[in-house]
Amino acid sequence: MANGPDLPADDSDSELNVLLAAQPIYDRENAVAGVELLYRNDEGQTAFDVGERNATNELLFNFCTGVSDQIKRYQAPAFINVSRSFLCSGAFLPIDPGRVVVELVERIDPDAEVIEAVRRWHQRGFSFALDDFEFKPEWEPLLRMSSIIKVDVEKTPFHQALTYRKQLSHYPVRWLAERIETPEDHQRFYAAGFDLFQGYFFARPKIIHGKKLSPAALNVARLIGLLYALEPDIDRITQVLSEDPMLSVSLIRIVNSPLYKTRQEVSSLKEVVMRMGILAIRRWVLLISSLQGGSPEKVRLILVRAQACAALSEYYRGKPLDSGRAFLAGLLSGADVMLGVDLPTFLNALDISSDVKAAALAREGGLGKVVDVIERLERRLAMKQDLSTVNRTLVRLYEQSAQNVQALFNHV
Repeated sequence: MANGPDLPADDSDSELNVLLAAQPIYDRENAVAGVELLYRNDEGQTAFDVGERNATNELLFNFCTGVSDQIKRYQAPAFINVSRSFLCSGAFLPIDPGRVVVELVERIDPDAEVIEAVRRWHQRGFSFALDDFEFKPEWEPLLRMSSIIKVDVEKTPFHQALTYRKQLSHYPVRWLAERIETPEDHQRFYAAGFDLFQGYFFARPKIIHGKKLSPAALNVARLIGLLYALEPDIDRITQVLSEDPMLSVSLIRIVNSPLYKTRQEVSSLKEVVMRMGILAIRRWVLLISSLQGGSPEKVRLILVRAQACAALSEYYRGKPLDSGRAFLAGLLSGADVMLGVDLPTFLNALDISSDVKAAALAREGGLGKVVDVIERLERRLAMKQDLSTVNRTLVRLYEQSAQNVQALFNHV
């Protein structure tokens, strides 16, 4: 029977995906001090089934795109196993270092490459835990950069664990006893002065469910956040564009078309962004990405909605609305149709203002009213209702928006 407090519910649902599993870590006062994230999928496979590298990549992807809010409820850092390839790749976890503890397992050979990689991560502010630590001399450089040592109580005899702890008492690390499965195990290591505890005695790993975003949808979300920032960063936009080969090639082809053609051919993505400008890049990125994920007619409908919202924003009776934000609100209101994503999950992945999200999801605020007006007009058009009672200016704005979108389609 668990000795610690109950965990928050995971809001699981049969229609949701298995994202991963989470097992809490407790301190000496039985408070949750951390939560280890474990690879799981819909097929019931573990990291050993799919391979450590694939497991690491998928777990990190799910954590960063669909689980972070759920893990935040634990009010404790997430412990994540990282494969050697990811550790040495030059990339870092795209989250606040204070929210995570990177676990280094005994399968990682602590050679010069790994030590240098850990040093770079450590300089970025990441903390490390040595998992299944074997207490061999070659691990000493990593020990100096670690804050937690995990001892598997099933593999390490109790007297041996105490010997190791005494030998390394001069290191300012916390000691974690894992695989605690009985009250006797807990009492023994608690009395020995261990700081943290993990195992079935406290809680079994809890499956966390959620809606997965595809890598393509996540890339679109990242691009939207960058393109609609108050001060767009050209270098960051170029970097994210480069991670989508199909989108990159399409943009280069368009900028070399008669629409933008000059004497000098453009071949680099940064030149594309500079030549088109942020406003044009916004339209093209959204159009091309949407066509990759949805049917042309659905994409056309939502893009016309977005264009019409931008045009209508100038007529809003109240606080002046920014046409670019109105375009974005209209576009995001139909992201589920265009990209085939779960709308709340997709919006949660966006780094944009809350009022735009509220307008797109719940039609709240001035932006939401603009989206709602255009949507109601869409429904009247779809049902072929008489438009004689509709404001003529509104109809004209919508028709002009449809023509503008069609002009874009003609060049894709």
